[in-house]
Amino acid sequence: QLVKACPEIGFFLLEHDLPNSICERALSETRLFFQKPLEQKMSIYYGHEPSFRGYMPMGVENTEGKTDGREQIEYAAEYGKWKNSSGRCNHNGEEHFYHRLRVADNPWPDTI
Repeated sequence: QLVKACPEIGFFLLEHDLPNSICERALSETRLFFQKPLEQKMSIYYGHEPSFRGYMPMGVENTEGKTDGREQIEYAAEYGKWKNSSGRCNHNGEEHFYHRLRVADNPWPDTI
């Protein structure tokens, strides 16, 4: 079912307890976003974000070396800034490369 859901619908949901009104609003806002001109969508381009979150235009994403024929937005849970630096650095005192992926906020369009 997942193999079919991803290319035909564009996403899947495993389980949640969100009210229907929130789900309907999210789908509505998503449709509105993807109808915008490319210039507006690029305002949250993932390449401008150190966490690689945001909008990816058609032809940017690939799977197994083949270009995917879709545009997408990548978001993740927002953890906020770590108050405790424990675990952020390696034994040389350098920040782990993946730390930037966890502490970033998602880029949101100005009009939402």
